[in-house]
Amino acid sequence: MQHVTAARSEIGPLLDELIVQLEEEGSATQKAHFKRIRGRLYTAHDEWELTTPIIELSTCIAMGFRFSQTADALINRILQKTAALVRELEGVEPRIH
Repeated sequence: MQHVTAARSEIGPLLDELIVQLEEEGSATQKAHFKRIRGRLYTAHDEWELTTPIIELSTCIAMGFRFSQTADALINRILQKTAALVRELEGVEPRIH
């Protein structure tokens, strides 16, 4: 659970900032994409549930979106935080209930 809390506290505010930036730029599709990721991040209950938002963040460049310089800088910071989280999660086994 500590990884989930860390992800929310480190990545969540950057996603919030990115979503505001994308709204100001009128980038509705990109905004919706990152809002969906943020929602999944905030509803994750354990490390296993973090996999979906992590994968979506890690592949956001492949979506083909074009970003402003400001949005691109935020995305790069988000991806750096995501990569650090992935390194911490390597080897964590999923919980089976």
